[in-house]
Amino acid sequence: MTSPDTKRPRLRPPEQRYAAAGFTLLEVMIAMAVLALSLTSMLTSQMASLRATRYAQTITSVAFLADYQLIETEYIVRKEGGWVLEDKFYEGTFADQGWPDVKYKCIVDFLKLPEFTELRAAKDDTDRANRGESSMYYRSAADQAFTALGMVWTPVKQAIERSIRKVKCTVKWRNGNLDEEFIVNTFWADPEKLKQLPGLGGEAKEGDLGDEKPQGGGAGTGTGTGTGTGAQPAGGRQTGATGPGASMGMGGKR
Repeated sequence: MTSPDTKRPRLRPPEQRYAAAGFTLLEVMIAMAVLALSLTSMLTSQMASLRATRYAQTITSVAFLADYQLIETEYIVRKEGGWVLEDKFYEGTFADQGWPDVKYKCIVDFLKLPEFTELRAAKDDTDRANRGESSMYYRSAADQAFTALGMVWTPVKQAIERSIRKVKCTVKWRNGNLDEEFIVNTFWADPEKLKQLPGLGGEAKEGDLGDEKPQGGGAGTGTGTGTGTGAQPAGGRQTGATGPGASMGMGGKR
């Protein structure tokens, strides 16, 4: 038995007794659930970041491949003899560049412009649709300008068809379960083609004016002693005359 003089230990408050005993099972389960949700959110965000980084890397590479293919297509067209008056198609893969799963298809589009008669018919249809049932018709400045366009439409049409080409390159690849594509459009222009058209581009060459003879004019400075009599027309060469003025046909009346 304990002697009456021995002090009995004091009991701790309930809060301290629970803390000393540790976490309960319910508290541990709640903590694990919160941790699982946090890890899931972090992993999802990390995976999305990795996918975005991979897509950015792929789309950057594809853009460079498309630009490379535009240059390659232009080289092939020139190697095959230059531009032709029809569409041309080129397709293949980038296996030589290390991308065998990336495919391309390029179209060199020949810009076929309509004839002026077709433009006139389309304009007349539009005018009738805008006018409705009204029989009143006034010729506007736009109509006069359109008529003037018909006078120069043929050389303009030939210039555009010969000197301009529209090029479209489509690059396709597989991204998981999705089919991705990247499209590049551009225009080629060759000013040298304009020199193949009469009256367009370049400098005037000898013979461009035909057989027209220059008309004489102005005062001549020749000092030749001609023996011919009678009046000579301005610009005509005088008989027996010598000197610069006579040889250029700029002599006056004798």
